[in-house]
Amino acid sequence: MFNILGFDLDETQVKAIKCNENAVLVSAGAGSGKTLTIMGKIKYLIENMNVKSSEILCISFTNEAVNSLKNKLLSIGYNIDVLTFHKLSLNIIGKNYSIVDENYLAYIIDEYFKSYVRYNKKNFNKLKRYLYTYRNDIFNTKEYKALTRTIETFIKLAKSNDYSINEIYVFYRKSFLLNRIILKFIIDIMLIYKRELESLKKIDFDDMIHLAKDKVKTSSINYKYIIIDEFQDTSLVRFNLIKEIIEKCNSKIFVVGDDWQSIYRFSGCNLDLFINFKDYFNNARYFTLEYTYRNSNELIYVTSNFIMKNKHQLRKSIKSNKNLKRPIKIIFNCNIYDLIESIDGDILIIGRNNKDIANINYGNKLTIHKSKGLECENVILVNSDNIPNKMKNEKIINKVLKEHDYILYEEERRLFYVALTRTKSNVYIMVNKKISPFVKELIHEYREYIEIKKY
Repeated sequence: MFNILGFDLDETQVKAIKCNENAVLVSAGAGSGKTLTIMGKIKYLIENMNVKSSEILCISFTNEAVNSLKNKLLSIGYNIDVLTFHKLSLNIIGKNYSIVDENYLAYIIDEYFKSYVRYNKKNFNKLKRYLYTYRNDIFNTKEYKALTRTIETFIKLAKSNDYSINEIYVFYRKSFLLNRIILKFIIDIMLIYKRELESLKKIDFDDMIHLAKDKVKTSSINYKYIIIDEFQDTSLVRFNLIKEIIEKCNSKIFVVGDDWQSIYRFSGCNLDLFINFKDYFNNARYFTLEYTYRNSNELIYVTSNFIMKNKHQLRKSIKSNKNLKRPIKIIFNCNIYDLIESIDGDILIIGRNNKDIANINYGNKLTIHKSKGLECENVILVNSDNIPNKMKNEKIINKVLKEHDYILYEEERRLFYVALTRTKSNVYIMVNKKISPFVKELIHEYREYIEIKKY
């Protein structure tokens, strides 16, 4: 019963799988067998609890993750609805809606400034004041581009956290000086964006989830069990859709995730849903998968202490049967190809941004965000100077994050944690011109677990 794909599940995995409470959260460390736990839960429901395959809904966040899990379940004989929130929403709505291009909001923002603000002297002067410039040719500056990205992020976060334009107006009324300027721009753009979508008869992703939530009660869905992978990445509008399904179908919910690896805060994920799960469901049960099949105990010690510098993370005590004396290698001023030549075994190269890895021809390379969930024998983190990368205009963004108080570099700390924990053996951190505050922290506090090489 508790052998999945040739792997025997451990005691905590089995306890979580057997738990039949209405709401169960499984907090899992990196490489602790989250997917095997989900598969074990589905197997147990069908074979021991007489739940039909058609009564189980499994949700993951990307098409790649959905296809991977779907194929693994098929390989052990179970044909389950494994869907993204996008596909689930379309199924509930029941007819084809025209979804707007994901870049359309960015286009509207740029047009607003170049077509309206530019030719309105009062507003143009406000824009220049916000950007701290007296120049008129501001539209090719990095400051302008940072502002438009901030506004796009703000609007997407506002929609994913269920804010109305009226609530944004309340922020505006309570704000002063520069915040007041940008919030007035944001309100204008939100109204224009809404009007443009209506005229085009199109909706965006968050609109689609809202529509699905409103239509759940009249839909034909009948899921008795809802299983969500990577629950730490759930936004409020997605969560409200799930709550609506639970109320309609009297469903039970089983979620798996790792708050230490929550790295999509600026895409709408609401970590509070994970950390304070018990506040959203009565009598919720918690389980923690503490055994990792990937990292060494030495790496676990460093990364666990590193991530817990964030105040709002669930504490885990992770263990492994692996030991490596110095699994973290900090490499100064080395050519990437020389480093690759010196390493035995498979290598994954990761970087903070696409530009960090763009010029490296080596095939196995990804951004840190895209590497989440993957593992490799050896990992090289290039251009560690880029982490942490503080987002410009962050204070304005935090107005629409329905979470706890902002902690400096909180999200970036989790991103660095993800980078460190992709390895099954050693992680090589390349340092070029300047030393990242995170690298300094590792050297200062965990020196005995680190090997330093200077070229």
